[in-house]
Amino acid sequence: MIQEELEVSDRAVAFAKQNRTRIARELACLETYPSDEYPVSVFMAGSPGAGKTEVSRAFIKMMQAGGSNALRIDPDDFRDYFPEYTGRNSSLFQRGVTTFVERTLDLVYQQRQSFLLDGTLANLDVARRNISRALDKESRSAQIIYVYQRPELAWEFVLAREKKDGRSIPCPEFVRQFYAAKASVCALKRQFEAALQVDVIIKDNDGGNEDIGIDLSAGEIDGFVNQPYDHNELERILNGESQ
Repeated sequence: MIQEELEVSDRAVAFAKQNRTRIARELACLETYPSDEYPVSVFMAGSPGAGKTEVSRAFIKMMQAGGSNALRIDPDDFRDYFPEYTGRNSSLFQRGVTTFVERTLDLVYQQRQSFLLDGTLANLDVARRNISRALDKESRSAQIIYVYQRPELAWEFVLAREKKDGRSIPCPEFVRQFYAAKASVCALKRQFEAALQVDVIIKDNDGGNEDIGIDLSAGEIDGFVNQPYDHNELERILNGESQ
């Protein structure tokens, strides 16, 4: 990261620290999202472009139909608060986004609200901390919804989104998150066992649900989600290089 980029990132963190409480209170409004006796914490997982956003929105609607309002927290939405964000410089705002997300989570835990955190779950340490925190709360459950899409098709969606919104993800970072998401989900299930429910949705070529696994074990997840390439091979394929 060059000096100019580092300065942008530092300003983003400073901006987030100045505004995190106000924005968190606006999002986690108790009138819109009342406290629950048995609050639910849902964590999305999967590579960029896998279709997590659509699944998460459908899940929120399903909860609403059952009489429960859950706050959907999408880290990408926080980037729009930063004055210097352009879309193509999204990586510079990761620390600032994390500051916003953490304060919002602080508030929903304090207010006993149900929530869904939309993300890749590719950072195992952060995911472990968030899930541990959820399970440590009285009467709060934790669940992962892992959405898997073939990497070639997910990458096409990422490129299409870049053309539309300007938000770019470098190919090596996409590949890293593609593999890290599954590894994190399996590791978390092994650690938390029955306390953590993991559901897996396999997407088909049209973005529909091809197969669904409910409350899978780590071994079942590993067998259910087939990743056919290694890191280097996948990056070559996505870059259009010959084998």
